[in-house]
Amino acid sequence: MYMGFELIVAVLAFALISIPILAWIVLRRISAADKIKDSKEELRSLENSLSMLIKELQDSVQKALGDMETSADKLSEMIEAADDRIRQLQYYYEYGEELRPLVSPQPQPTAISATVTPVETNSAIRHKEVHDLSRKGWSSVQIAKHTGMSTDEVQLIINLMEISSMDAQPQQTRQPMV
Repeated sequence: MYMGFELIVAVLAFALISIPILAWIVLRRISAADKIKDSKEELRSLENSLSMLIKELQDSVQKALGDMETSADKLSEMIEAADDRIRQLQYYYEYGEELRPLVSPQPQPTAISATVTPVETNSAIRHKEVHDLSRKGWSSVQIAKHTGMSTDEVQLIINLMEISSMDAQPQQTRQPMV
């Protein structure tokens, strides 16, 4: 009986030692599986975060490109307006003395002004202005905008002056219209 008791003690001792070892091995495997699962979840979370970040960057780039296009359009308009203003200033610099009588409050009556009405004088100056701007290469649209005349009226004046200049000087060359 003593031997049977020793065997039971040995089996119990073996069980007491092996159960914690087996439990430790099982828990370690479970822990490793949890770590892998956690790693996969972290990777998915990271992937989602990166996808959202990429989407935000794409949206930001699209918005920036749209803003840049709008700014470029505005800048082009400003450059065009500045070019028109420069042309106007150059014209006034060249013909400022001739235009001064138009600015004075009341022109002094002369013998010529008695036979020519102010409307005729004004239209002659406007026709000369149209002709000069046309010779400088301004388009009829630009001239119309500058003078306040209609495009058709400007084109008619240009055509009439070209016809009259062809009769007077057939070899005269004009700058191309823009």
